[in-house]
Amino acid sequence: MSRVCAVARRRGVACVVSGFAAAFAASALWLEPGPALAFGEDVALQPEPPAAEAPPARKARRRAKPAAREKRVEAPSPDRPLFAVISIGNQSISIYNHNGLVERSMVSTGMPGHPTPEGMFTIIGRERMHHSNLYSNAPMPFMQRITWSGVAMHLGVVPGHPASHGCIRLPGGFASKLWGLTRIGERVVISPHEVAPTEISHPSLPSPKMQIEAAAEPATDGATVSDASEPKLLDPRKFADRLIVKAAADTAAAAQAAKDADAAIAGARQNVARAAADLRAAEAAQASAKSKAEAAAKSFETARTAAERPAVASATPETAPVSDGKAEAAKEAAAVAKTSAEAALAEATTQLDAAKAASAARAAEFSDAVRRSKEATLAVAAASKAEKDARLRTTPISVLVSKKDRKVYVRQGLTPLFEAPATIRDPEMALGSHLFIATATENGGKDLKWSVVSLPARYAEARSERRKKGLVEERSISRGPASSPAEALDRIEIAQDVRDRIAERLWLGGSLIVSDQPPSVETGAVGTDLTVKLR
Repeated sequence: MSRVCAVARRRGVACVVSGFAAAFAASALWLEPGPALAFGEDVALQPEPPAAEAPPARKARRRAKPAAREKRVEAPSPDRPLFAVISIGNQSISIYNHNGLVERSMVSTGMPGHPTPEGMFTIIGRERMHHSNLYSNAPMPFMQRITWSGVAMHLGVVPGHPASHGCIRLPGGFASKLWGLTRIGERVVISPHEVAPTEISHPSLPSPKMQIEAAAEPATDGATVSDASEPKLLDPRKFADRLIVKAAADTAAAAQAAKDADAAIAGARQNVARAAADLRAAEAAQASAKSKAEAAAKSFETARTAAERPAVASATPETAPVSDGKAEAAKEAAAVAKTSAEAALAEATTQLDAAKAASAARAAEFSDAVRRSKEATLAVAAASKAEKDARLRTTPISVLVSKKDRKVYVRQGLTPLFEAPATIRDPEMALGSHLFIATATENGGKDLKWSVVSLPARYAEARSERRKKGLVEERSISRGPASSPAEALDRIEIAQDVRDRIAERLWLGGSLIVSDQPPSVETGAVGTDLTVKLR
């Protein structure tokens, strides 16, 4: 080829053969679907090549005046929340909000033998640049995870037919655009055929509970703020924001109280040590004073006995008075010493009692400081938990009513909240699988507008697959066609206290699934949403 080019150059002909061949080869490589890949596996993730354009003539470029730079106008962000509907049959993805279709693109789903699961899922993780840990560290730009078992939406080759090992491949431009639109917690529906959401209004759909914000307290001069003189109604999201502020303040106050309590413990511990030393000194002083008092008392008794003893018979009358005088003097001196020792003992005993009282007081102060420290630690934990729960309230709530389990499951922020019994009327009849999403507000922000997406039943196919595999039916297949969304809502009964607990946290983006199916195995303990799989 280089020899041909050389000849062409000598003849003044541009050599474009090799460039055209290289471009053709690159295009062929890009369009070649290659082996289908699963989550974390696309190894040919490249942006689609732009269409080749002939460069303008050099002279024309020189003569052309620079065109005025157009001001770039950013497209307005669509109203939230968004939700996605993927059609395996049409190999397409459609993004909706309460106004209808927002964006649409072709996709490539799982090929036969490696199908993309059908059902109702949620975006549970996002990474701008993810690398597969299964397939040679393959890049997966703009990855949005919908299951932890290995299914995600991400940039990849989109040949116009199913070609992956289960993931949903997105074209380059759309993958980056979708990344900027969606958020964790938004719903993704994967259907075997094209389905579209419809608006629905039904008395059984939950309504948000408006919370009362207390009026402001009067100012110190007796005046009140006019716009806060009456209670205000807050929707669950605004109420959650208030709870976050309060919980954050409570957490800070509890943390400061815990810090102060720890400092008080350190000071009380030093006071206890000093009081203990003072008590030991007082005990030693009292013991010494007691010993001296006892010795003085003994000396006095000896002197008194000597003074009262009769004069010795051999003594002459002239010496007897002298002996009696010395004994009396010794007695008086012993009495004085005894009185002084008793006074010293009394003083030492008083000081010992004071030291004991001080020691007991310091011990009580230490115990109180320890108690306050424990209470402050518990208050920190409680305030932190309250703040975490308040932040959880700002995320979409998810509810699943399962005919199979006769239960209602409630989660928020990919975290389980509670479960409760549910009653389904006519349980032998098919309920279907319906996803209701709160997409907008109405009635001045006091009520919600709902959209619903219903998936086609796959009971016959599921029965056939289990028969082929030789599996025993775990449950009877429901009879008849699936209920419409309104009929499904008519057939479910949930206790009022459960509805109230849901209403306290329900706001935009909240969803309700009514299905014959139980939560799928994709619904893990934490970090996943309530998921229903039909295949």
